[in-house]
Order: sequence, then structure tokens, then C-alpha cells
Amino acid sequence: MARAQGARAQMALAFETVYGTPPGSGYTQMPFITSSLAAEQPLLASELLGYGRDPRAPLLDAITTDGDVEVPIDAAGFGFWLKAAFGSPTTAGTVAATGAITFSAQPAVNSTLTINGTAFTFVASGATGNQVNIGANLAATMTALAVALNASVVAGVALATYTGTATALTIVFDVLGSTGNTFTLAASVSPASNGTVSAATLTGGLNSHTFMSGSWTLPSMSIEVGMPEVPRFAMYSGCVLDALSWQMERSGLLGAKAMLVAQGEAIAGATAAGTPAAIALKRFGHFNGAIKRDGVALGNIVSADLTYANNLDRIETIRSDAKIDGADPTIAALTGKIEVRFADTTLLTQAINGTAAALEFSYVLPSGESLTLTAHAVYLPRPRIEIKGPKGVQASFDWQAALAVSPARMCTAVLVNSVVGY
Repeated sequence: MARAQGARAQMALAFETVYGTPPGSGYTQMPFITSSLAAEQPLLASELLGYGRDPRAPLLDAITTDGDVEVPIDAAGFGFWLKAAFGSPTTAGTVAATGAITFSAQPAVNSTLTINGTAFTFVASGATGNQVNIGANLAATMTALAVALNASVVAGVALATYTGTATALTIVFDVLGSTGNTFTLAASVSPASNGTVSAATLTGGLNSHTFMSGSWTLPSMSIEVGMPEVPRFAMYSGCVLDALSWQMERSGLLGAKAMLVAQGEAIAGATAAGTPAAIALKRFGHFNGAIKRDGVALGNIVSADLTYANNLDRIETIRSDAKIDGADPTIAALTGKIEVRFADTTLLTQAINGTAAALEFSYVLPSGESLTLTAHAVYLPRPRIEIKGPKGVQASFDWQAALAVSPARMCTAVLVNSVVGY
């Protein structure tokens, strides 16, 4: 008899076109840590009298479908939760894709390089079309190769700029962003080109996805949680994100909690998500984190909590299917707590003066991916400064963010990765 195990659990997510209607396709496999997303229907104890001491049968009450999903904060998948929290982002290219072909020796006659699907052949002399003359030395060959590629009228080749060095050809895609990551490279082995490609495609192209607070319209999602060994596949439609929170610390695994309100639950014995698309998981760690105040690194931070809440209003109307009509966003809130070692009076002075400052919470990977959440106008309460023993003195600030003057919003989240769009 099969038993459900969390290790085999699956989660697939897709944004809905119509609230409460699961899409037929377009699902993405989502990494997650825990999930309490479920439908719950409590019992109402009978209040009837006159039937003795033993109670009558209870009645079923209304169905509530909601719960929390704990997810890793990563460079790709976390964008889905940011979209759920803020709405669709503005996407722009930030870093161009690059690559190289490095040569250990002169290429042999009739050996080839394949640049984005087009083959270029090395010849001893008299090059025409997609041919390249082998020079007197490797550096001369690299120069001739770069000239030929930059002059090419083949559409796929003309998408990049080429530079020859003493031993290599470097390639830079002409358009910023992740589009260039699909630009292919190959070098022949027989005849020996003696070239080694940096990768099968150009790499390192990145996009920035900018999410802004203040939207009155939030997207809804369908989320399927599957336990294939039972089998049980629960589709939660009309999922709207109520709050998103996480904690910054010095060490440990980094994750966030997404609090969801769903319209309803449908149970099936087979998946309705098809084969969900996989994402390239690149997790941020606590050690990748940093906090800035008005653009300057803020030191002596022990820990920080932050929560963005949409404060959803559940539209609980009378319906025969026991579902809600929707979940509408009301006044948003961005709040948190900063625990600091008391080493200077910067934050205390701000709290006493009642002024606002921008707080920036960020994570950056060595490969260039990053996540930055900026609260543009943060207000601090005046805290107790307590001495609890011989060790260091700490202070806690339970901060609140508000609408800033410039930019005219409460917060901005920017995710930089290789994802084309959300």
C-alpha cells in the first residue's frame, strides 16, 4: 500500500486568465519547502434540546480554502511569488550574453566553426562566402575570423559582435538581456578546428524584472499540489497572495512564506497540470544578503524581518458551491523588525526625529543574479534600550513603510535573472 510522503510531493503553478478557472496548460513546477494550502470544513455541534444527554449529529459549516506555502528565495522561481504579491513586472535587459572560442593551435584546413547554426569553414587561401583564410599565425587567423563574422550578412550571425585575440574569438550578443543565451556555438573535431567553446550557447545574459507596490489589480493563480503515490492531486483555483514574508539572518537556509487565499479545491486522481515547465534553481543564501539605509550599508544588524501584506478582503457570499466570489486587495502594508547591536545612534536619532529613510534589502549571487526590495519611506518607533547582562546591548525597531514622495510608491522589488518574463 502506497503512503504519501513529502519527499515525493509536487507543486505546479499557473496564472489564471479568468479568476477561479484553472488554465489548461502553461504550468511551472515550483520548488517548495512546506505547504498548508488546503480546504477545511469544520463541524458545528448540535444545539438541539429535548433528545437526552447525547447530542444530535453535527452539521458541516462553510468551507475555507487557504494556507501558507514556504518557498526558497531563488533567482528564478521567486519571481512568480513577487508577481502574485505586486502584479506583473516591467522587464528590461541589463546584461548581454557573452561567450568565447579558445584555440590551442591553428585550425586545420576544412575544419569548421558553427555560429548560431551557420557553419564557417577554414581554408588555406581564397576565402569566399562563409569561409575564413588561415593566417600566418593564430593571432592573424583570429583577426580574419572576427572580420569575416562581423561582415556576415547571415541574420543569425549578425546578432553578435566578434573580436579576435591572440588565441581566441570573443562573442558579445548585441542586445542586452537573456535572449542571447540561446545563441549557439560549436567547433569541429574532425577535421580539427582546435577550438574549444566556452559553452554550447552564449551565457550570462540577464534581465531585470521590476515589481512595484500600489496596483489595485492582483493576478490569481491555480496551484496543484500532488501526492502521486496515493494518488491525490488537489487543484486550488483562484489563489491570491495575501502576504509574503521572510527573515534575514547571518546563516542558515533562506526561505519565504507566501500566505494564500484560494477560491476552492478540486481533488482528482491524476494531474491536470500536464508536464510542468522546470526552472533553473539558483538559491540565494543568507550570506548573500545586505541591508542599506539611504544607499549606505547599514552595519551591526543581527537580524531583520519583513512582511508585505495585501490585506485581502474575502468576498464571502452565499453560493451553492461553497466558494468565495473573490479576494480583493485593500490597503497594503510593508512592515518588519530590525534587531541591531547598539553601536551608534543613527537609527535611534531617526526614530526620535520621526523622519523617514529608505531601507534596501538585497541578495546578490556571484553569477550576477540579484534580488532587491527597497522600502522607500520607512518610519521607526522609539525603542527601549535595555541592558540584560554583561554581553552586548541590542535594540529592536519594529518599522513601518509608507508612501514615499519620490518615487510615489511604498516599495519596489527588482529581480535580476535569465528568465525572459513572468
